[in-house]
Parts: sequence; C-alpha cells; structure tokens
Amino acid sequence: MNNRKHSSLYNYAGKVVIPMMEDQREKRDSDLLRQMQPLLTAFLFTGVDFRSQCSNECRINVTCREILIKISLAVIQIITWIFVLVTIYGTIAIVDSTPIKHYISYQFMEILIIFLRSVLYWRRKDILNILKHLSDVYDDIKHKSKNVNKGAISVLIVVFPGVHILGYGLVVLAFIVKGQKKFMYFVLRKFSNIIPLTLPSYVYYLLGIIDFWLFVVNIASLCLFILLVLIVCTTLSHILQDYRKSIKTSGITFEALQRRHIVVMNTVKRVDKCLSFPVFILLGFHITLLFFLVAFFNYQSNWKQKPSEIEIYFYFILISYLIQYFVITTMASKVHEEMQNIKIEVAEISSRPSQLSAVEQILLIAKINSHSNICLTVWGFLNITKNFVFSSLGALLTFGALFKDL
Repeated sequence: MNNRKHSSLYNYAGKVVIPMMEDQREKRDSDLLRQMQPLLTAFLFTGVDFRSQCSNECRINVTCREILIKISLAVIQIITWIFVLVTIYGTIAIVDSTPIKHYISYQFMEILIIFLRSVLYWRRKDILNILKHLSDVYDDIKHKSKNVNKGAISVLIVVFPGVHILGYGLVVLAFIVKGQKKFMYFVLRKFSNIIPLTLPSYVYYLLGIIDFWLFVVNIASLCLFILLVLIVCTTLSHILQDYRKSIKTSGITFEALQRRHIVVMNTVKRVDKCLSFPVFILLGFHITLLFFLVAFFNYQSNWKQKPSEIEIYFYFILISYLIQYFVITTMASKVHEEMQNIKIEVAEISSRPSQLSAVEQILLIAKINSHSNICLTVWGFLNITKNFVFSSLGALLTFGALFKDL
C-alpha cells in the first residue's frame, strides 16, 4: 500500500483539482525559481550562493567544481574585508580631511555594501528557503505577473550593474589618459598612508585593477540584491492581488478563503522576517549616501566652471540612487497598499451576492481587519508605506541641505 503523502492544489471553491505526490512536488522546480535562476546564478560572482542545494547534491560529477566555487566565495569575502580594514586605516590616517570628504563618504558606502553582502552570505540558506516558499505560493495563484520572466531578469542583470560599472570605468580611463601622476592621485585616495609614494608605476596600475575589481563586486552585489527585493515585492503584490480577486469569486467558500488567508499572511510575515534586516542595510546605504552627496557636494561652484570627471560621476550617482531609493520603497509599499485593498474588498462583500452566510462574512471581515497592518518593514520598527516613501525622502534632502549650510 502506498503511504506517501499527497499534496493537492485547490481552486477558489476549495475543490481538489490536481493531486500530486509530495516528493514529486519537491523534485520539480517551481516556475518562479526557474525564472529567477539567472539572478540566483549571478550572485555567485559576488560571493553569495543562492542555488538550490538539491540540485548541487544531485550532480556528483561536478563535486570539484562545487568545492572550487565554495573556496572562491570564501576568498571574495576575505579579500573584501581585508580591503575594508585597509580603507578604514587609510581614511583615518589622512590629516587634511577637507578635500577628501567625498572619498570618505564613498569609502563608508563601500563598507556598508560589503557588510550587506556578508549578511546575505550568512543568511543565504534562510533566504533560499523563503524564495522556495514564495515560489510555491506564487505557483498556485491564477493571475501572475508578465514582467517576472527569465528574459527581462537577464537583461536587468546585465544593464543595471553594467551602467554603474561603465560610469566608474570611464572615470578610471579619464585619469589614465591625464597621465601617470593624475592616476596615482586617483589610486592613492585610498592607499596614501598605506603604501609609499615612491613605487614603480606598474604597482599603481595593479592597485587600480584591484580597486576596479572590488568596485565591480560591490556594485554587482548591491544591484543584484535590489533586483531580488523588487522581484520579491512584485511577487507578494500579485499574491495579494490574487487573493483579493478570489474574495469576489462566485461560489467560493468560507473555508477556502480562510485557508488562503492564512497562507498569504504567513508568506508576507516570513518574507519580512527574513529580509527586513538586509532591506534596512540597503535603505540605510541609500539614505547615508544621498545625505553625504547633498551635504558635502558643492553644486554651485561646479556649475560655474566645467565639472571634472569625478564630479560628473557624483551627479550620476545622486540621480541614480535617488531613483533607486524611490523605486525600492515604492515597490515595497505596494504590499501595504494591497493589504488595504483587500480590507476594502472584504468590506464590500455584503453588498454582492455571496455564498457566505452573515456570520461567515463577519468572521472574515474581523480576520482580515486584524491583519490589515501587515506589510514589509525596515528591521521590524518602521512600516514601509507610501507615507514612509515621501516623508523619508523629504527629511533626507531637508536635513542634508541644512547640514550643508552649517
């Protein structure tokens, strides 16, 4: 007799439509994870492995490659943290801090990115489990997003970090073209009190290559995590939208709505619990960088004379990270917005023909109202809503401008 458990999918009426063995469901890759596979693979180049452990264990003939990947991931983490210590020492040891405050803020941003990547590295198993759970829930909904597909994700993986890498690469090339002394000054902004000033020229070019490689790893880590957050927020929004549409489906039962409500609310809670701290670091990075750019950058003098390459790059960073901050917080606030839409939808259920009795309608309204404030948070102490988006951005620009005038 077959005693294996079966997993069933239910339609909105609560009826079984597709029986499936549990072990078969575990073996197959969910649709969302298949679409996200390019993104999860791209994280390998930043020192974080989000690949499915099951797929790794099944490939016995690639054990050596897996060992090599793990060693390379550990090496990336070690090298970047050594660079952090060198950067901190080099920054503190500089006596004349006024001309290099742009560089100090930039180095602080690099440390935050490395810290974010380290958090992702240590939480990679929890994040992967959350993505699997989110993908399973997403597979069971009717109305899926057309934007979450492998092609669009692959293009964003190349274009999003590629624009930042290209901008920084052009700055490096501009200093190389200006001559050896200018390039030495560019390299020594981090290593001036670490290495002697009388070194062969090839040493400075080697340090420039190392600096560019670290920038590529850092900016790729940041951009890929932003894409991951946006995909998660989009997926959660569509899961909530699907639940909202199921409320007004004819023939739906109270038991089916209650079961789906528990699944959806638990999914939002689990995602927030896992990603709230990395999101806190991500938003903290953007807020701190934008504050430094607004407070320390002299825009009036730059427009009176022709801005240098590095100043043009700072303008690009300011515009880019303003857009990123607005997009991240807006997409995250969609979860709270959809929760409020569900609350409105269930409040109108009594005005439509429904299979639910009056008691069941009251119970459903009470249950949904009790969870209406569930949303994504910043480490659990700030709810990401539309009010948070505009108030935080306004406060950031205001205090940055006031600090600039001090």
